[in-house]
Amino acid sequence: MRTERLVPEGLASLQLIEDSITGREIVDYVIGAEQSQILSVDLQSSNAANYFNILPAGSDEAIFIGSTAGTVADIAAPSAGEYMIRVYLMRSAARRNETAEYVLGVTLGRPEFADGLTGGPDFWEVSGLEAGGTLNLRGGPSTRYPVAGKLENGRVLQNRGCRLTGSQRWCRIRVTGTGATGWVAGRFLAEAPPPRTPAVAEGGPVGNGVPFDATGAIPCATGTEPMRHCDFGVVRAGAGNAGVWIALGDGAERHVLFEKGVPVATNSADDLSFEKTGDLFHVRVGGERYEIPEAVVYGG
Repeated sequence: MRTERLVPEGLASLQLIEDSITGREIVDYVIGAEQSQILSVDLQSSNAANYFNILPAGSDEAIFIGSTAGTVADIAAPSAGEYMIRVYLMRSAARRNETAEYVLGVTLGRPEFADGLTGGPDFWEVSGLEAGGTLNLRGGPSTRYPVAGKLENGRVLQNRGCRLTGSQRWCRIRVTGTGATGWVAGRFLAEAPPPRTPAVAEGGPVGNGVPFDATGAIPCATGTEPMRHCDFGVVRAGAGNAGVWIALGDGAERHVLFEKGVPVATNSADDLSFEKTGDLFHVRVGGERYEIPEAVVYGG
């Protein structure tokens, strides 16, 4: 285990630490904080099994666990003292003696943000771009993260919390309609009313309780009868990931899960198979047949 001490005075603005670990190597970055000071940390790594935890010095009980909470943390110090940012590889990657090259962004902020970053509206609207301009959707809260998409003026976004990266405000969002998630620069956001929820036909699907991104009807057949139309609702998660719920009648629903643009699972014990013709998925679940357009999964 390697230990490095960070100087709090150098963390008033964003500090970037470039380093690497291999196998079971662990690095502890130690920093002193006053009670309620906000320790903001984000990790960009070449290895998806690379995470960090945050622990009070001398304790094995983490107050942030990266493997379950992700690679961005904003933690209020529960008491004055020293804290460790522990960078590591997951056990399976460590056993394979993998290497991770990473950039750790660290800021030690004020006890309370004046602009209430932890609150804010439920929805934002992209605002303030030049005519024809777009806002970059990024994989993390900094311009050093890759661009995952582009958003135009007026696009409505669900607010999932904002934070300061150095002196810049970044907000984690979900794009309504497509379900894509990521981070955007907060200076281009304005409060917006909730978007209109797509109407569900009487007797249509209920889903899992998450509001549908879109509803409609698709060709379907639950046996040897001719194709008819079944009402559906879809919840999208970006990049071809979506859950499609199809109403079969009498309260029954067929759930088809898409990952990376292909159907991978259903809520049925019967076998799942599919063929794709152009932009149309021909999905079979046992003797059931469904024709699901690609636009249902991706939006548009």
